[in-house]
Amino acid sequence: MLKPSLLLFLSVDHLHAQHMLGGEIVAQGAFNNNPEGREKFTNFLQPIKCPCYLLTDLIEEDFRHEIVPHLIGSSRAALLKRKFEQFYRGTPYHQATLLQRQQTGRRDDDMLFSALTNPALITPWVDILLAKKIALAGIYSVPQISAPLIKNYASKHLLLISWERYSGLRQTYFSNHHLQISRLTPVQGETTFHDAVVKELLRTYQYLKSLSLLPTGETLDVYILCNAADRDQLYNRLTMSVDMFYDFVDIGKVSAQLHIEPASNDSDATQIFLRQLAKNPPTTHYANTNHTYYYKLWQLKHVLNFASAAVFIAALGISAMNIWQISSSADEANSLHLKTLQTLEASQKITAAFPNTYAQAGDMKSGVTVMRKLAQHNIVSDEILRPVSLALDHYAKLEMDELTWQTSSTEPVAKNTQGDIPAQVLTFKGHLTDFANDYRAALNYLEQFQNDLSAQGYQVTALSKPFDDSPSGSIADQSDAVKSPLGFTLKISHRPSL
Repeated sequence: MLKPSLLLFLSVDHLHAQHMLGGEIVAQGAFNNNPEGREKFTNFLQPIKCPCYLLTDLIEEDFRHEIVPHLIGSSRAALLKRKFEQFYRGTPYHQATLLQRQQTGRRDDDMLFSALTNPALITPWVDILLAKKIALAGIYSVPQISAPLIKNYASKHLLLISWERYSGLRQTYFSNHHLQISRLTPVQGETTFHDAVVKELLRTYQYLKSLSLLPTGETLDVYILCNAADRDQLYNRLTMSVDMFYDFVDIGKVSAQLHIEPASNDSDATQIFLRQLAKNPPTTHYANTNHTYYYKLWQLKHVLNFASAAVFIAALGISAMNIWQISSSADEANSLHLKTLQTLEASQKITAAFPNTYAQAGDMKSGVTVMRKLAQHNIVSDEILRPVSLALDHYAKLEMDELTWQTSSTEPVAKNTQGDIPAQVLTFKGHLTDFANDYRAALNYLEQFQNDLSAQGYQVTALSKPFDDSPSGSIADQSDAVKSPLGFTLKISHRPSL
């Protein structure tokens, strides 16, 4: 049985949402990609408290096959970061999938880099999920989750064809069961599924040949997911040849295996991909840590609940054992009774020694007033950290090493801020990179970052700089002492404005 979940299917101009409970759809909705549709989606999310899986089916999905050195740890992370900046600088929705490790030579890694290249289609919906604190488990694509459907099909070169009602005809090519490339063709107007397959299949075949993905002399196995009516039509219109071999998979049988109640009499595979995603989501996806923040909290909450339950059960077991031991010995029971009386007497003496905590009504009223005022100005971490994070996005040469956060009532009060509210103080430790020996440029770069934070209402104080730039110091004299990275420490404080 599937766990409670929110399944989302995103096409270029449409978002389909369905709330799953016990393997059944308990609520669903369709939302257009416009302000009115996004407002309706926000209202739809109001009662949702379960994890969310976002499945995309977009034309703007790019795939790049690369052979890279086999690295681990921070070296691997740095390599992938450089590749993402090289291929997909304009989108945060990217991923790298290890296809296989080569068996000869340096034993390099065969990697598939992919990305959703039009973030404007995705970000508005993701922002709504984050604003409603929905536990987003990941952002996936139809090609990415198609592999389980062909895992038992013995073919070196396979083309999976499916149709999704909200997006169009999807053709995904696998080589030795590894995803290589995928194409989406919108199906509009009166065009039927079998018409679209006949029209696009030859184009895709020629496209694979032009990219040298299908070796000369090899047969392309075409795996078509459809219903019986479309299968009969395609039987009559497709001809077997040495170039292409066709196989048809009954969409009804696949639906039955996934316990999906047939919703229509066409070849729409949307529900198959959604249920496949909820049942077995891939480990890699297009979401980053910011997108999955609330999902990590949800996981932590369940781990803590499980640990609490385990501790409680263990405590019950220990208590039961103690009760059994107590009942087995009357002498031990009497001893425990005596110890109880002694403990009670000791506790009464301790209670009698407590200082008088009586407080005047006026003092209590003042305390409550202060606490209410502090509660009104309680600062959520996201409100303090988000502007700093956004500022960091514009300073690629500035790396953060450590960040601490505390409140302080002793910080100087800036003009036009509320002095009776404790300041939120961030201690930002970082370093500068890629400046070589141009220390003046490094100082100017750090100073500009400070000015940008000050312009957003922060008080910024440099606790330490990469080197001494005071009138008595000399940058030239310090050149041998300065080592990369150029470390610094900033104190960033903020109070609510009047």
